[in-house]
Amino acid sequence: MTGPTDLLRAWRWPLFAIALVLASLGVRATMEQRAAYARAVAFERAGDLWRAVDEYRWALRWYTPWGPDHGDAAEALRELGDRHAKDDPELAVQALDNLRSGLYAGRSLWLPHAELVTLCNDRLPPLLVRVAERRGDPRARGAGRAALLAQFQAAYARPVGVGPWVSLAVSLGFLLWVAGIVFAVRRGVDDDGRFLPSGWRWLGASALGFGTWALAMWLG
Repeated sequence: MTGPTDLLRAWRWPLFAIALVLASLGVRATMEQRAAYARAVAFERAGDLWRAVDEYRWALRWYTPWGPDHGDAAEALRELGDRHAKDDPELAVQALDNLRSGLYAGRSLWLPHAELVTLCNDRLPPLLVRVAERRGDPRARGAGRAALLAQFQAAYARPVGVGPWVSLAVSLGFLLWVAGIVFAVRRGVDDDGRFLPSGWRWLGASALGFGTWALAMWLG
């Protein structure tokens, strides 16, 4: 009978490899997030608001649950959208749309700052109508204005992104992909360096994990 100690011994290297890969990805995402946020703050202080909005979006897209600047970047975009809604609706649209898309980019089994996504869905349609009006779009005037607003509201009410099952498939596929390779090396090769049947089975499991991960990413 296999006990907890035997299971831990068998899985220690795959778990270590997975933890190492995830830690490396997490460290890179955090560093990129901090760098993008620092650039955004510098651009905003210099008055280059359009470039600041773009960098705030990148700070959101490099999401980690522990990222120190993710919440600040989201609030900065929300504040820019509120501040310029009256005098510069195009900039406000850019800020709020980047806030929304940046938060969706960090979606996995949950959506970070879901309340801000709801806020964007409510505020973007009337702002887009105002932008269309400023650009001379005839649909934004007279009787057609209400229909255009309804069109934008319907567009932002549609679900975006992938469901939790696809996110779960991405995660499990990635874990099986890495674990299969580690087990194939650790348990599928004999002392003479020859590949054992168990090694081919683990490689097959790794290929299955990679296929699941790739398919889920494509569907997403």
